[in-house]
Amino acid sequence: MPHEAIVDAAGDYNVDLIVIGTHGRTGLDRIASTGNTTERVVRLTAVPTLAVGGAAADPGE
Repeated sequence: MPHEAIVDAAGDYNVDLIVIGTHGRTGLDRIASTGNTTERVVRLTAVPTLAVGGAAADPGE
């Protein structure tokens, strides 16, 4: 599982911070997507974690 590999690597390499991307979902989309890799990493690691969301798409494009 990807989240396990990330958490294990953080421990193996004694990292100070994990930076991981998100899809930037909000509202019902966010609730419906529980169990994603980012959420699992944040829940399972003792290492400080920064979750970075992507830029929102411009609906006018």
